[in-house]
Amino acid sequence: MKISWRWPVLSLALVATPVVAQEQPEPEIVVVGNRLQEMVQEFVGEVAVAPGGERQMARWDRKICPLVAGLPTRQMQYMADRIAQRAHQVGLEAEGAGCKANILIFVTPDASRLAEGIVSEFRELVGYYSTTGVSTQGRGPLEDFARSTAPVRWWHVNQTVSADGQELGGDGAGQQVIRGGPPPGRLRRATRQDFLRVLIIVDATQAQGLQFQALSDYVAMVSLAQLDPAGEATGIPSILSLFTDRGAGREPQTSMTQWDEAYLDGLYNARRTAPNEIWQQRDISARMVEQLQQAPPAP
Repeated sequence: MKISWRWPVLSLALVATPVVAQEQPEPEIVVVGNRLQEMVQEFVGEVAVAPGGERQMARWDRKICPLVAGLPTRQMQYMADRIAQRAHQVGLEAEGAGCKANILIFVTPDASRLAEGIVSEFRELVGYYSTTGVSTQGRGPLEDFARSTAPVRWWHVNQTVSADGQELGGDGAGQQVIRGGPPPGRLRRATRQDFLRVLIIVDATQAQGLQFQALSDYVAMVSLAQLDPAGEATGIPSILSLFTDRGAGREPQTSMTQWDEAYLDGLYNARRTAPNEIWQQRDISARMVEQLQQAPPAP
């Protein structure tokens, strides 16, 4: 899949830093039968997050267009293709050459400088201003994104649309108007949250030495789902524990696990117009339990 980028070129330089890949066997995943439901609910509650104020989890609608910058060409294409592959697994389509990038991934040894520069100079890009129909976690979390020291940081900008995906109109007084569609009720809302764009910055220094497949799957996971940067997958076989496991001297995951795939499957099958994120988390948890119970043991 060829990729292109139509956003303005950032003035901050990105230095290409190859990530050394090492072949390692996939560790066996053990699921504790009697505790599975409890473990799943804890995992979902730990990592899931909804846009501030909207109380509704977001996801992509049909198509994505990833752009990777700051790596050798072969690695950039591999990461973009890996994201496209994972997107296809949940029913999304990766657009082809010339598409407008909506997943922006930068790999740089100066991640903090880049993040601070983007937040201060490209505020429309990060949804800084209160624009009708655009939602984020808010300015506090945006400052956390800029100042983070995490190996990978991400920022999602979402769009509030009608239940059937139509953009919201205005009534001239700053109020959102829902055009068409069935009326909302106690069990559903008239709107849903779609991803508008996702910005991901990888600290090349901290990522050095990781298997590139593992790093690419980690980036794919946070590209396709809005996750809590402070969430921990402790005790759960998940690609989200990649850096924590390595830091603790444990063998890190080499790719998305059954738990990660089940979470994404649950997210993309959850009720998009649920009254709040709690209902969606219940949908995700129920589907995850079903998927994990049916999944064959990992090789």
